[in-house]
Amino acid sequence: MERLSDPVGGPAARAPRKRNRRFHARRLAVPLLTAAIVLSVHPACAQTLQDLSGLSIEDLADIEITSVSKRAEPLGQAAASVFVITSDEIRRSGAVSLAEVLRLAPNLEVARVNSQDYTISARGMNSVNAANKLLVLIDGRSVYTPFFSSVFWDQQHVMLTDVDRIEVISGPGGTLWGANAMNGVVNVITKSATLTQAGIVDAKVGDFVQSGDARWGGKIGDSGSYRVYALAFGEGDTRLDGGSSAMDAYHGNQAGFRTDQTAFAGNLTLQGDAYENRVGTPSGRRNGGDALARWDKRFADASTFQVQAYYDQQDRKDVALSGGGSSDRVRTVDLQAEHSFKLGTIHQIVWGLGYRTWSDEFINTANIARLVPQSQTLNLANIFAQDTIALRDGLKLTLGAKYEHNTFSGSAIMPSARLGWQSSPKDFLWAAISRAVRPPSRVERDLMAPGIVDVSPDFQSEKLIAYEAGWRTQLTPRASTSISLYYNDYTDLRTTSPAPTTIFPVTFGNGLEGHTYGLDAWASWNLFPWWRLDPGVSLLRKDFHLKPGQADIAGTQTVLGHDPGHQAFLRSYMQLPHDVELYVGLRQIGGLEEVSVPSYFEADVRIGWHVSRNVEVSLAGMNLVHAYHAEANEPPLHEIPRSAYLGVRWTF
Repeated sequence: MERLSDPVGGPAARAPRKRNRRFHARRLAVPLLTAAIVLSVHPACAQTLQDLSGLSIEDLADIEITSVSKRAEPLGQAAASVFVITSDEIRRSGAVSLAEVLRLAPNLEVARVNSQDYTISARGMNSVNAANKLLVLIDGRSVYTPFFSSVFWDQQHVMLTDVDRIEVISGPGGTLWGANAMNGVVNVITKSATLTQAGIVDAKVGDFVQSGDARWGGKIGDSGSYRVYALAFGEGDTRLDGGSSAMDAYHGNQAGFRTDQTAFAGNLTLQGDAYENRVGTPSGRRNGGDALARWDKRFADASTFQVQAYYDQQDRKDVALSGGGSSDRVRTVDLQAEHSFKLGTIHQIVWGLGYRTWSDEFINTANIARLVPQSQTLNLANIFAQDTIALRDGLKLTLGAKYEHNTFSGSAIMPSARLGWQSSPKDFLWAAISRAVRPPSRVERDLMAPGIVDVSPDFQSEKLIAYEAGWRTQLTPRASTSISLYYNDYTDLRTTSPAPTTIFPVTFGNGLEGHTYGLDAWASWNLFPWWRLDPGVSLLRKDFHLKPGQADIAGTQTVLGHDPGHQAFLRSYMQLPHDVELYVGLRQIGGLEEVSVPSYFEADVRIGWHVSRNVEVSLAGMNLVHAYHAEANEPPLHEIPRSAYLGVRWTF
């Protein structure tokens, strides 16, 4: 079923646009690829540096993360499949949006639908209708919408220069994170204002993308810091399958601030953002903003306490070509508190509680579909506790559970058990079993189209029990790898159930069950101090069936998504003479046979030159192998163009 708040109505037939704007991208594609190959095969020209970003393989394993246990722990000792995208990798990749940055994580599926939309998931179930099992956080603020339990990626923009790291967990995180953390968690963490005191201007001009960012940081008295930023961007048109322009270009702007200071005997963070985006066909507007406050304190006994509150608002409006339109208005208030402490010598406990309320109003005048009631207030309350037990040196058992209650489907319990074993200084083994649920969205409960779809008051949460195991090892002083295996057992997945005798109106039911299994693996290899290779691969298989006596007239793909059976990646980071750096990103993605999207291979290349300590210029080409390629088919099929841009970054 089509996502209702997306632009309604298909584009009318149009004459193809002039192709002059693609001319330069085609001309630059071969030179960029050639330069990448030539520079790669002349290592004798490269200067010797400590390494690419000041981090050795050992240092990378010691990066502190917080998403797995809600406390700081080394990446190399986290009992989960977690990949960290660093600030340096973001800059070197040349990615211009948060969604494009997430392509750097080999344990995610990222598919661009058109100029504005992406579908992003972990371990399968990736499509506009199915990508609803990934929790996305930006500085502790959940950005998924209760409208259809997914993320509007065209509304999620951050100043990438100020991102400290992105922690990507593939696998359930329900015990700590709750709602929607079913197949994975993406946690975007920006830098403290104390680390962004300089000014910066970053501009990129190309044939498909244009962007400009500016930030200024300063001091607040003797105990605090602040930064303010503004950004603007534009994305060009994709191409329809027949060769005509999709006329789906969009542009937007955003501004915000962050302060970090000592207050009330602890640390206080205040931050906020406001944005407005406009889309092409059909015409539409997305605007909104957020404000967040977080206070935390570390006590003398190493225990910590944190309390956080945020407000978020999102407004989406679309006008159909044939008249009418749709709008969705969401207001979110969230409160949460956490306490972490040691009990004796072997227990590390973290517990907390939270409450969230959404106020959602959906209006549709483009067709007969609507939500009943038009406005709805949803509440979500939870309490959780987790204990990490040091069984002996190098062996830890983590037990936890979350109790959650939501307006639609009532109570749910999400327990987990994780075992981590540092079997040797170089090897870490882990295994986990956990339960997660996805509460119903408004579409699944409240959708009505008279005579076609009826409201579904009996639709319940989708459920998952996940079994995982993994191994991390430092193969040599210059090489490390991570391998994770998983088996996901799903029950009560969504079906579109016909009426017993008349077929219509249909309702949403929980008649599908089955399993997925697969592998996530990646490595990092410093061939030389100036050259690092990061290969990665993911494999996925699915086996689902209807429960006895159940039927699904919409087809199981509406909930199972369209997933490649394999993905393979190779990232190359090189530091060359004369302060030149080269990034080459290769990806080979399996085909989506059920929607006629073929397998594809693509390459991204960025060459950067630090002209001086404060000025960097860059030339980047994206999707250089093909003039156009498709990554998803949410009718009509859109093809993503080859593109290039020139960038300049000035710090002061």
